[in-house]
Amino acid sequence: MDRRTFSKMLAGLMTGSALPTHLQAKTPLGDQVSFLKALEEKPWLLGYLGTRETELHANLHIVSGRVPSDLRGHFLRNGPAQHNLGPDRFAHWFDAPGMVQRFTFADNKVTHHGRLVETARNVTETKAGRIQFLGFGTHGHDLTSGGSADGQNTGNISLINHAGELLALWEGGSPHIINPETLKTEGRKSWSAETQGLPFGAHPRVDKDGSMWNLGYSVNPAALILYHISADGQLLQTHVIPQTATPMIHDFMITATKIVIVAPPYTSSNTTDKSFIDLFEWRSDKPTQVLVIDKADLTNVSQIEFDPFWVFHFGNAYDIGTSEIGFDLALHDDPGFMTKDAFAVMDGSWDGAASAASRYVQARINLKSKTVSLDKAPEFGQVEFIQTDDRENLSSHRHALMLAQPGSASVFGFNRLVLVDRNTGNASSFDVSETEMLEEHLIIPKPGNERAFWIIGTALDWQKGKTSLSIYDGMHLSDGPIMKAEMDLALPLGLHGTFIQAAGG
Repeated sequence: MDRRTFSKMLAGLMTGSALPTHLQAKTPLGDQVSFLKALEEKPWLLGYLGTRETELHANLHIVSGRVPSDLRGHFLRNGPAQHNLGPDRFAHWFDAPGMVQRFTFADNKVTHHGRLVETARNVTETKAGRIQFLGFGTHGHDLTSGGSADGQNTGNISLINHAGELLALWEGGSPHIINPETLKTEGRKSWSAETQGLPFGAHPRVDKDGSMWNLGYSVNPAALILYHISADGQLLQTHVIPQTATPMIHDFMITATKIVIVAPPYTSSNTTDKSFIDLFEWRSDKPTQVLVIDKADLTNVSQIEFDPFWVFHFGNAYDIGTSEIGFDLALHDDPGFMTKDAFAVMDGSWDGAASAASRYVQARINLKSKTVSLDKAPEFGQVEFIQTDDRENLSSHRHALMLAQPGSASVFGFNRLVLVDRNTGNASSFDVSETEMLEEHLIIPKPGNERAFWIIGTALDWQKGKTSLSIYDGMHLSDGPIMKAEMDLALPLGLHGTFIQAAGG
């Protein structure tokens, strides 16, 4: 693609990334009254109640064990937090303003600080005390598009620490720079004038040299956008892949030599419905497309078709020789978790019946035969939020950590941690209590030990009305936490996080 065509495409993406005017529908917002009534009967909905605060300082009480003396740094999480604004309620779990929760480990202690991600949208709506802009799944009376994707940017999905900057990531617009010490939002991040305000995905991938790859997708015009950013934060290249119908792609993968994009048959086809999610349609009669792109030549693309499935998150990918790629993922039968369940928990109607099955899968792509093989592990039950050890990045990793729900779900959440040893095929696990709901946990390397690691994460005890923070010894997960601290409040259930090790730690 020549530079003139490329610039024209970027200009179109910048203006077309906003939700179109026809989505300004005159229909109800989320149902706050119905949710509060359901909360009385289903106390586990506490995790989706949200907070009306813009800043939180919770007290933590260590109820068992102690903070390891060599664990020092910030454990940070992001997620939708202000589900209710005045009398309004967001209709979809992914729509609320984001809030960064920071847990700081220092001097054998842990402290907490939470703060709203101060995007233009979040600040405006918080001051107004009403929902004013369209969202991923929320529409309603007189809501507007905000003029651009960043006019609707909630900054509520994930975090990455790259090139000395902590970035809060959304999916349809710009990252926001967060000061890790104060949690103050220091503005939108842009790597060039051409790419300012373009869709920038929530799950960048860091290469062996410290450079960062990322993917964005645009509906109008239909396109995928690849970014490559150096270890010191310079934009190396941007590449646009035109689409006939844009697939919704939340995550992607890289290996040492390839970029792997899995595009389920959930594509933009509608132009007459009410919210962004309504632009997309699940086509179970169409294949999932796998695009394998040569890092050295982004125009060199292999395409493989496979039976339809949906995926939110991958683990780690790696080359196997010159003609195969291995990776792991949480495979969903369809996007029902997003299109049904995430609406149902927001109005309190969720009863478990709508959940689509998700399974841990180890996969392999054969580039010569253009086939994909899937080794499913149904014995773990429903799974999500797969994590691996960053030290094994882009190599055949030994461990895969995930959240699981082994039985029939009575709550919308997970209650088991599972650590799979991919070398032996064995798995260790730990179950929290029946009144706890786990959030994403991370593998944190132990300083000075190339194989040992901690597992760190949070959980909500909806019966106690408290969020807890736990640390596990990674090689002894089934023994339970080596430290557990309880907060004096319940945080809204969030999505993704990162860990910033303290200097000298």
